Amino acid sequence: MNFKRATIIAKGRVQRVGYRDLIADWAMDLGVFGFVENQPDGTVKIVVEGEDEILEEFVRKAQPEDDPMIRIEQVDVNYEKATGEFKHFKIKRGSSDEETAERLDTAAKSLKMLIKTVAMMNESLGNKLDAGKEETVSIIKNGNKMLAEKQDVMIEKQDRVLGKQDETIAVIKSGVDVMHEFRTETQQNFANLDTKYGKIAENMERILEELKEERKEYRESIERLVNAIIESRKEK
Repeated sequence: MNFKRATIIAKGRVQRVGYRDLIADWAMDLGVFGFVENQPDGTVKIVVEGEDEILEEFVRKAQPEDDPMIRIEQVDVNYEKATGEFKHFKIKRGSSDEETAERLDTAAKSLKMLIKTVAMMNESLGNKLDAGKEETVSIIKNGNKMLAEKQDVMIEKQDRVLGKQDETIAVIKSGVDVMHEFRTETQQNFANLDTKYGKIAENMERILEELKEERKEYRESIERLVNAIIESRKEK
């Protein structure tokens, strides 16, 4: 593959008509690298590197004939050896004031061209565009009215839905309150049971102690009785 550099100087109506943006789009489509910038003398300078065939196509595209705003009067092309210094294609822009003015000029020219084109179409159609303008406005107004009515219906439905949500939230809060009361009452009941069972446990312990004492006394009484019987038999 043979890589070259092409330096292009475009003369004519090439500034403030979107020519640099058009060149940048073609460069991206063709995959070539370099830059484009406005020159003080009103020309546009393009430096681009790529394969031979692609550069030739790029040079052809740099001379648009069907653009209503761009008018190319002359293109000077100088080929030389590529350096490979470019990694992408960019637009070298001037100061912010210059670029803003160029954008405004381009927009104004585009608007003028659009108005002129519409006027020519209207004239060729026998002013049917003007006749249809009122009908279009009427359709837009009717459409806006229908949208407003539908919007009112949607708002009403939304209000009903929000009302339902408020009712649902109230029910949920009521259920939460009931659950809280139930929980509190249950905890109180368990506390009461703990108190009652605590007293019962204390009473049971006291009764068991009393039974132990009575059993001890009963066992001692039996032992004394048995000893007395034994002593009585010995005496005999």
